[in-house]
Amino acid sequence: MAGEGCGLSGLHQKRAARFFFALYNLERGMDLPTWKALAAKLDVSYQGLHLWRKLEDAPPTPDLEAWETFKAERGLGRERATSELTKLKAELLREQIKRERGRNARESADVIDREVVETMLVTLGQKLNLLLRLKLEVELGPRMVGKNAAEVCVEGALIVDEIREVVNANLATFETEALDRSLGPNG
Repeated sequence: MAGEGCGLSGLHQKRAARFFFALYNLERGMDLPTWKALAAKLDVSYQGLHLWRKLEDAPPTPDLEAWETFKAERGLGRERATSELTKLKAELLREQIKRERGRNARESADVIDREVVETMLVTLGQKLNLLLRLKLEVELGPRMVGKNAAEVCVEGALIVDEIREVVNANLATFETEALDRSLGPNG
């Protein structure tokens, strides 16, 4: 069996490396580093370091230099938020909230309450009813007396034009009146 390796499994290789690292540090008179101390120096939680230890090619010993290199190569860990970064994030969030509130205010100014629209439509319907009754029941008879068929057609067109004018005028003021009613006395 000469020439063949010692045949240690990956787990046994890691344990052997830890043993020889500890022996080396003891011979040099150095304190034995712990995993918790290493986690603190790497600015990571002990649980996070424990997960990193399971990664392939992770250093088997709590050697700070080896772990810093491993951490940098793998891009492990995350940047801790500085007070300046926290302030910038808070300012960004405030600006986003301000922008959303402004957008909501603009949109709410363009919205008319359903009840106001229903009330205005009822009012518009009543005005149209009164207009039609006035033009067709009250004015139609006297306006048509003594006219032939052609003149009746011309007079009817005039009445339709008068009705159209009044309806268009009412529709033009409808939106303004509806917004005023929707906003109420404070708007």
